[in-house]
Amino acid sequence: MKKSLLIISLLILIPFISVHCQETDSLSSHSKLNYFIDFRTFIATFQGSLNLDVQVYEGRNAILLNQGIGFTSITWNGETDISFSFPTTLSFLFGSLPYEQRTKHLEINAGTVNLIDVETQDILPFPRASIGYRYQNPESGKIFRLYAGFLSVGVSFNL
Repeated sequence: MKKSLLIISLLILIPFISVHCQETDSLSSHSKLNYFIDFRTFIATFQGSLNLDVQVYEGRNAILLNQGIGFTSITWNGETDISFSFPTTLSFLFGSLPYEQRTKHLEINAGTVNLIDVETQDILPFPRASIGYRYQNPESGKIFRLYAGFLSVGVSFNL
């Protein structure tokens, strides 16, 4: 009798334990390191890059350092010039809830994009700033960004 009572008690507790163990998913936090692909376009220019975001500060809001490598295509006087590009920006993420509790962020970023001319090997730094929307799900790790800057618009998503 005692063995059957023990077995029945364990069988009753297994679903209860399983349900409560799943609650740890709600404790997920944003990853400190993110990879994503970024595309932006503005007057006669297209830019694409592979970027790495590293979280450098977290409080109610967050600051991320973004660096990448890509290419920039510029059409000037009917000719298209392609350059390697190396963007570096700081992103500031704001929202009504604390950073770890939200998936939707107002993102403001500023920095530079350095273009390396393939023909002349010159390095040309250009300022970059934008404001936009960032969706970052801490549970799945998915990132989607939509933003506008100096006469430009862009979109990003993670790999």
